[in-house]
Amino acid sequence: MDSEQDLNKLTDIFFDIYKKAKISGKIYQVENYQNKNIVFLDKNFSYIHIFQGSSFKIKSDEQQINETVNDGDIIVIPSRFKHSIEIIEDKAIEPSVITCVFQLNGVYGQTIAEGLPKYILVPSDRNGKVAEWIPMTVAAIKLELDQPSLGSQVMLSSVIDLLLVWSIRFWLNKETLNHKSWISALQNPAISKALFLMHSDPTKEWTVDILAKETNQSKSKFSKNFIELVGTTPINYLKHWRMKLANQYLIETNNSISQIADLVGYSSPAAFTRSFIQTYGYSPKKFREMSETKAK
Repeated sequence: MDSEQDLNKLTDIFFDIYKKAKISGKIYQVENYQNKNIVFLDKNFSYIHIFQGSSFKIKSDEQQINETVNDGDIIVIPSRFKHSIEIIEDKAIEPSVITCVFQLNGVYGQTIAEGLPKYILVPSDRNGKVAEWIPMTVAAIKLELDQPSLGSQVMLSSVIDLLLVWSIRFWLNKETLNHKSWISALQNPAISKALFLMHSDPTKEWTVDILAKETNQSKSKFSKNFIELVGTTPINYLKHWRMKLANQYLIETNNSISQIADLVGYSSPAAFTRSFIQTYGYSPKKFREMSETKAK
């Protein structure tokens, strides 16, 4: 497989999951940071903050985060946790924070969140092409916020996608990645192909031996690389991906447990149920009942 095909596989996996995540949200600008105000933010959402006109401190006790950010910096918080923002340097320019609030819900949204670190900090003073998109994007956001017109919400929702994807690219291009996951592993052609195969046909009886042969690696080398890059074994990854799909089928369809077992690659409802209980702590039937109760 040539490099162009490998890149297409990488892009296909990420695009497919990202598209199905149906990410949407709102953008607003907070300008009440005078007198070193602290704003506590709801932990039920994911956030992108763009810091303007000052230096700030972003904190989260539960995640042990205490990060200083400067004018023009961006921080992405995909995992939901409560955090606060405090102004620590009041410059002549009125300090403000542009905040994008969005949700990563459902199977695919959770998969995106799990593939990313607790937070991604994109500093404004770095070198390279990525520096070009921050002022351009901020200018577009401010225009839509200050002068809303036809389609402004559509435009702002699209900007969330741009900010999130650009920030993920920046994180992936760092010399040292701070989070092992399926997203960071996509940069390795062999592991990317293995992930593509499992995502494309989760019902197939994939084994480490088969995946190693498909990626032209020895069984030991493939297994070692997969664990080092993804953070789990290939078979565990496949199992959890199947469980995520089963989760979705249980919520979104009226398929029987037997039908869902077949859809996610299990030879019998009993084997599927055992695996589901191991993953979630309760049976598929109980999970469906809980989901239906919650939806009412």
